[in-house]
Amino acid sequence: MKKVYLLLFLFLAFANNSNSKNLILDNLNTPGKTTQDQKWLFITDGVMGGLSEGKVRIDKIQNISCYRMTGNVTKENNGGFIQIRAPVSPNIHINKFNGIYIKIFGNNKKYNLFLRTGITLAPWQYYSFSFFSPNEWTEIKAPFAEFKKSNFYQPKKLLNQKIKSIGLVAAFDDFKSDICLSEIGFF
Repeated sequence: MKKVYLLLFLFLAFANNSNSKNLILDNLNTPGKTTQDQKWLFITDGVMGGLSEGKVRIDKIQNISCYRMTGNVTKENNGGFIQIRAPVSPNIHINKFNGIYIKIFGNNKKYNLFLRTGITLAPWQYYSFSFFSPNEWTEIKAPFAEFKKSNFYQPKKLLNQKIKSIGLVAAFDDFKSDICLSEIGFF
């Protein structure tokens, strides 16, 4: 009988230390702030002379609260992005999770998740994951192994890095942005 209890204890201990647990970064329980008490920021390419415009507001789509990012993304004047971004503090070590999940409602356009780490020091450095945003509530899973680097001098993969910020980004094309984010976290 002691062996059964020992095996059960070892199984439970191993299961609790696996990557199977989710960590919610934000689900709008405290709108405007993450579960780490960090504020979301809205940023456009205007910081570098671009002409994209937009806004983010708290909204409800099909009775689900969300951050709704709308705007006009244009590549004019070397621009091309709008984004909602939050610092991750304390930083999240990617080895503790398999990736990021988001619950979104979109406008049938392509969007991106941008991650910044301790080695992405310049504003143009990040790791990105692209996804299609259907016109219905959907959960997207973005495995860390599928994020791509933005510059040739960054490490190819996110191995052994800590995430210091995460952003939902409309970029790289001329289009009208309209995307809602109801939850974001790590899986």
